[in-house]
Amino acid sequence: MQKVYCFITLLFMLSCASFESKYIIEGKLKGKTYDGEFIYLVPVEGATAETVDSVQIKDGAFRFEGDASVPSICILRTRPLLRMELQELLVVTEPGTISVILDTESSAKGTPQNEALQLWKEQKRNSDFAYTNINQQLLEADESKKKELKKLQMKYDKEYSNFNYNFVKQYKHTAVGEFVYKMTGFSFTPEQKKELNSL
Repeated sequence: MQKVYCFITLLFMLSCASFESKYIIEGKLKGKTYDGEFIYLVPVEGATAETVDSVQIKDGAFRFEGDASVPSICILRTRPLLRMELQELLVVTEPGTISVILDTESSAKGTPQNEALQLWKEQKRNSDFAYTNINQQLLEADESKKKELKKLQMKYDKEYSNFNYNFVKQYKHTAVGEFVYKMTGFSFTPEQKKELNSL
């Protein structure tokens, strides 16, 4: 009887370990317009026919499951003609359930790294908008106004670079931290890079 109990306990522990290293992506879309279309889960690095997963949309929803023992950054995307309507979305395949909405502005939440990645994406979007706005004003500005705008541009650049630096510092040893470092590390000072590399 003791052997049976130990065996059942072992099975339970193994099943828990398996669950803990599993990611679930639960996605939703508005209505059933896209039913029958496919959603692709594509690794940002090293994508091959073997590493790309796909599921079909049904009742305005889709679901992915997979191994999360080594979390990685992936892109959720549709076929090219639909990408103007359904924005591609970066997700981290980490343990837990990730709730996704695909729309003209897609989003993800539900796990620590995906919450952090969503925050970073929103900050990047705001920074891109401010930068574009300044560039448009520069086209019509006189010389004195251009100087003011360029100072403002430099201020925004510094603020965004510092945001990225602090983000990477906080999440350095995670998939999302390494990803943002690769994307934005060029803007860091030598001192910042040295500190990050020493962590």
